[in-house]
Amino acid sequence: MEEDEVQETRDMSPEEEDLIHRLYCLLGDRWKLIAGRLPNRTAEEVEKYWKIKEIENIEKNRNIYKPICIKPSPSFKFSMHN
Repeated sequence: MEEDEVQETRDMSPEEEDLIHRLYCLLGDRWKLIAGRLPNRTAEEVEKYWKIKEIENIEKNRNIYKPICIKPSPSFKFSMHN
C-alpha cells in the first residue's frame, strides 16, 4: 500500500510542482495552505511529495566534486595592482 501512496504523490503535474515550490518558498511547511491552492490534493499528499523530492535532491547532491587545480604557467603574473 505504501508503494501506491508514493506513486500517487509522484503524479504531480509540472504546474503543480512549480506551484508547490513557489508556495513552499513563500509559506514554508504550511501544507494545508499550499494544498488549498491545488485542486484535489490533500495537505498530507503535498507534504509527502515535498519530502520525497527533498530526499531525492539530497541523494542527487551527495556527489563530492573535487576542485580542478591548474598549475599556472611560469609566465603567469598575479598582481593586486592595476
